[in-house]
Amino acid sequence: MNLDTYFSTPVWWDELDVDVDAIFKFCHQLKQSNPRGNNLSNAGGWQSKEFYYGDHPELTPLLNEILLRSKKCLSDFGYDDVNFETYMDNVWVNINKLNNYNKIHIHCSAFVSGAYYVTDSDAQIEFYRNFQEQYTIESLAPISELNAINAPKFSYPARKNHLVMFPSWLPHSVEPNQEDVERISISFNVRIRKKGTER
Repeated sequence: MNLDTYFSTPVWWDELDVDVDAIFKFCHQLKQSNPRGNNLSNAGGWQSKEFYYGDHPELTPLLNEILLRSKKCLSDFGYDDVNFETYMDNVWVNINKLNNYNKIHIHCSAFVSGAYYVTDSDAQIEFYRNFQEQYTIESLAPISELNAINAPKFSYPARKNHLVMFPSWLPHSVEPNQEDVERISISFNVRIRKKGTER
């Protein structure tokens, strides 16, 4: 019998060509300027206060690369890319040490969100299926083999100088860092606006 799948969940990824060593230095300087940081999804670790495009020129090359790739996200969703465009909303830095992690959450009111990895880490980002849907799937009968149709979650590795982007409404978390090495990433939200407008 034939099988078609619908309502797919896109996740985009790419390796970037930016100065990751300079970005690493920037992240530590930012932490030194505000050691308390923010406390949102992080369980332990450090999150910076959010900032915006242009606030830190050191990150402009990175943010430009992200914006360039967000055009493909817009196109892949079938949006009108003649009259509408993507723009960078808020950005923040995450530094997780041993046993730190990020609780499951979504990013409200944005189009796509993502993470750029400044360091390698075995602590992966995990994406989750709608909980009500997954509960129904698992309550009907035991699952003998996980696949793309029944899987409750999937994950992507944190690889230095790599970018992962996903729909902002997709629930996600970060696994506990099992290494005594800093896991550094830069997170962001991208929105859509009509061309020629500020927001």
